[in-house]
Amino acid sequence: MALAKALKYSYQYYINPGFGKAKYILPTHVNFPITDNCNSKCQMCNVWKDKSENELTPAEIEKLFSDKLFSNTKHLGISGGEPTLRKDLIECIKSIITAIKDLESLSITTHGFHPTKWNRLLPIIKEMCNEKQINFSLNVSVDGIGDLHEEVRRVENGWEKVLETIKIVKEKGIKLQIQSTISKHNIYGVNEILHYAKQKDIDVVFRKATTIERLYNKDITDEFYTANPENSFFADFLRSESVKNITQNPARKLFYKDLSKRLITNSDRNAPCHFQNNGVLISAHGEMFHCSIDNKMLGDCRKESPYDIYYSKRSIELLDDLITNKCPKCIHDQSGSWNPVTLIKEELSSKLGFLDLIGKTASFGIDNAKNLLGVSEKKVVIDNKLSNTKRIHIIGAYGGEHVGDSAILGGVILRLLKRHNSIDEFIVYSKRIDRTKFWVNGLDFEQQDVKITTLDSSELKHVVAGENDVLVWAGGPIMEMPIDLLEHYTTIKAFNKVKLNFEVVGCGWGPFKTQYSKKLALKVLNSASYVQMRDEYSQLKDIKHEVNRDPAFDYLSQDFNDKDEWSWNGHKSNEFIENIKEKGFDKLFLLNLRPMWSKYNKSNLSIDELHKIINDNIIKVLEKLPKNIAVVSVPFNTDHYGFSDMEPALDIKDLCEEKGIENYFVFSRELHARDKIKFLKNFDFGLCMRFHACIFLKSLNIPVFGLDYTAGELGKVGGLFESFNDKNYCNILSVDVDKIVDFSKKH
Repeated sequence: MALAKALKYSYQYYINPGFGKAKYILPTHVNFPITDNCNSKCQMCNVWKDKSENELTPAEIEKLFSDKLFSNTKHLGISGGEPTLRKDLIECIKSIITAIKDLESLSITTHGFHPTKWNRLLPIIKEMCNEKQINFSLNVSVDGIGDLHEEVRRVENGWEKVLETIKIVKEKGIKLQIQSTISKHNIYGVNEILHYAKQKDIDVVFRKATTIERLYNKDITDEFYTANPENSFFADFLRSESVKNITQNPARKLFYKDLSKRLITNSDRNAPCHFQNNGVLISAHGEMFHCSIDNKMLGDCRKESPYDIYYSKRSIELLDDLITNKCPKCIHDQSGSWNPVTLIKEELSSKLGFLDLIGKTASFGIDNAKNLLGVSEKKVVIDNKLSNTKRIHIIGAYGGEHVGDSAILGGVILRLLKRHNSIDEFIVYSKRIDRTKFWVNGLDFEQQDVKITTLDSSELKHVVAGENDVLVWAGGPIMEMPIDLLEHYTTIKAFNKVKLNFEVVGCGWGPFKTQYSKKLALKVLNSASYVQMRDEYSQLKDIKHEVNRDPAFDYLSQDFNDKDEWSWNGHKSNEFIENIKEKGFDKLFLLNLRPMWSKYNKSNLSIDELHKIINDNIIKVLEKLPKNIAVVSVPFNTDHYGFSDMEPALDIKDLCEEKGIENYFVFSRELHARDKIKFLKNFDFGLCMRFHACIFLKSLNIPVFGLDYTAGELGKVGGLFESFNDKNYCNILSVDVDKIVDFSKKH
């Protein structure tokens, strides 16, 4: 079956003019918003304000779609408004499938707030489609889980109605897909939507909200506009393994890949679109448009032949204008036919991942050979015009950092300001510049005018420097990352070649798995004129170095004076806390959990077994806590590039719902250091797994109990608490539930 489908697709792509070529052919795909009426009041849409009348009747629909223009139509998507507001929906669908003889699939998109109607309508529609051998599917809009969905859709008890509709669809054996339109209101709810889809085994599509003329939302773009940090977060989410694993359609994976790139680079669209060559939109009143975002009507199908409108001179001129001026920046998820070879590559990439590994290994081997031969692509040039300036060039693991890493960077900068006189600029080189910019923009420095610039790490291939410039490996740790170690080592050699100093400030050491990485890391330290580490390490006894605490402490010990700088995230964070306080809780208990990582598993248990131990013990703690305490799960890493704290938080939420625990809440926003510090000050005490979550709370004098995540031996968290002579911690393999509960009662 799959092979036959693939062969048919390839035939259509290469033979059928228009699928894979820029030729204007009879539309194979039709978008039909069957009504402009809607009883949802979505924040990103104003169509509900329009009281639509004189919409196409079933007879008019049959006449329209009987036109020869639709003789090659394979798919028709019914949308709105809300389709169930058409009392004659069944008659309309009957007209469609009667008129379009070769229709292969029909989908309906609904807000899902009318479960009773769907319970009655779905069996009828399914039977009608089965008789014509048409694949039928229902798309239900889900823009958040629970309260968030109702906040976006603004319908009372809307979430309960959606759940009932989803239940009905599954019970009746109808193909189901949930579709999430992402705006500034729900960008940080995507993790929970994904979690829900996984738990319920439902196909899910994520799309970026955009201006659509027929939805009358041009004047409310601020309702769905997202800033660069949010676009960056969404881009990371779309290309994460979590989204890849749940997305079965290879074309959608390719669309996500293209969209994620465009969200952070503002590059032009590469994703194909049926509506450029073989798609059309017919409005509820019979007007024809090239696509959903097009606002220029081609003609009125009630007055003219659809075929004549579609192939008119005006239509072709408007299409040329659309493709030239709108399509390159269009982020709508309308898609088209990808090249079969590209689709095959995408499908095989997950199954033949070892080929990618072979390629990276070969490239790494070549880079090592170049290093041994003294051949380097990196070059540092001294510019005498910069002789009166001093810049610090910062390298390290930038591009994969979270809020704890940003505090480390802030602390390193404070130390460098003390070590060096008159620093004009700090330049941070990052592999994902969009992420690092977000964290840098959240840093404040007490009574210091600090200029920080973020550059792409590719800029290190050719650096123009002044004779006073310094290269610094800031923060850390220096660990088992052979590719990064080699890249940084070649950068260090390029700076040393022109006699510029290289320093290591505030770094950790290890863990290492290979002798190669360990030896290269020692070469890095031996190349430095100054080395400062976070702790005593036996392997560094022969290297001259200083030892200082984690730099995050330096940054967090500043007097920030509660700098008043408004931000959307800060505003929504305050709103979140106020909503909890209004429920009557006396105290706020911060809970921070992180996913386990094999590098920190020193036990004989599997990662899944460790997660179960952690979850079981956390639930025991929650069951024993006084009910006047609100427990809030707070992520210190929401980034899917690393290990997102949202995953264990949502697992606990599921368990709480099973156990009837009602004082557990999940905070999902990604906050930079400035907003995070303000947010944390709302809490009375905390229970934290992440090392830097513990550091944040300790620095802010918030009582914290530590969970050491190095299973089976003393790890970073345990070591931190021991350094304070603080016994309020335990290993995840020996969680003392009563001790944690007693700790909370004392504070």
